Order: sequence, then structure tokens, then C-alpha cells
Amino acid sequence: MDVYDTPFTDTNDEEGLRLDAEHARALGFTGKAVISPRHVEVVNAAFTPTEREITYAREVLDVIEDGKKRGLGAVSLRGKMIDKPIVDRAERILAVARALGLGGADHE
Repeated sequence: MDVYDTPFTDTNDEEGLRLDAEHARALGFTGKAVISPRHVEVVNAAFTPTEREITYAREVLDVIEDGKKRGLGAVSLRGKMIDKPIVDRAERILAVARALGLGGADHE
């Protein structure tokens, strides 16, 4: 389910918009409404998966697949347990990255 944050109303504060959009993404929002065309690029950048996020998402799916093949009931990556919410987030990140045509988003 997509959840969008409300618009940032100061059309002249690009740094404030960037911080607000990044905060919304960190809280779990999947997008942000805008009231000015000038806000579109900043908001899109804030909600676009980074190369680091894409790499980690691929690693999550790899470790899950490997765990299933080995019959493991639990797996970890970088010392942290990987559970369903982490897998779901990884799948969402890769889906967004693929939709945006970002490199490295394909998971074999």
C-alpha cells in the first residue's frame, strides 16, 4: 500500500523540502504530494532508492533464497536477523528501482 505525505508548503525553501521529504521516507511514506512544480525533482530524489539500498535489497533476497535452499528457518545478514518485513521492504525497493530503470535492480 502506498502512503503519501502532505505537501511542504514553503515553495522557496528547497533545503527544508529535501529534509522534510527525507524524513517522510524514513518514517515509511512511499511518496509526497507537491504544490509546486519546483518541488517535483527534490521529492523524486528523496524517494528514489540509492545504489546502497538496491545492493542491500539484493543481498537480503539472496540470503533468504539461500536459507530456503538450505532448509533454514531463520537467516541473518551482516549480523542482523532477516524477517518478513525486511524481505518485503527489499522487494519494494527493487520494484521501485526496476520501475525507474535503475541499474542493479534485477534480482536473479
